[in-house]
Amino acid sequence: MTAPVAIEGEGEDDSDGDGDAKKMQFWLPAEYDDLSKIPKPSNPDVRVVEVPPEAGVVHRYNGSFNPQRARGMAKSLVEQLGKEGVDIDESVEKEMMRDYQSWGYNPPFTISYFKRNEVWIPLTEGQVKELVNVVGDADVKN
Repeated sequence: MTAPVAIEGEGEDDSDGDGDAKKMQFWLPAEYDDLSKIPKPSNPDVRVVEVPPEAGVVHRYNGSFNPQRARGMAKSLVEQLGKEGVDIDESVEKEMMRDYQSWGYNPPFTISYFKRNEVWIPLTEGQVKELVNVVGDADVKN
């Protein structure tokens, strides 16, 4: 298995309308640099897609994965972005909370304290520029 494993934040409504449908995402090693090199999934629910580059912010924390804790970490990260000068109104906050991802790096048998987790929130080009204006480009990682 590759790491991290990403799970979408709020997910999308599924066919029965209970709102629990989520997407899980895996990164493939660099040797799979072309879609034609990727093995075809045997499960029809699994799709291979090329994800375009995105900019975002990450908050790292430890412990076992818990959806409520991940949501709380994402909420704190959104609040921190606002404090750092990113213009976040109610609709932007709602969008960020819908689009955040939880990233897990460790197998289930890893001791909880040593597990690495992250929440990732995508940023628009304008939001990236706002952050760069505040913190400077030396702190921005490519």
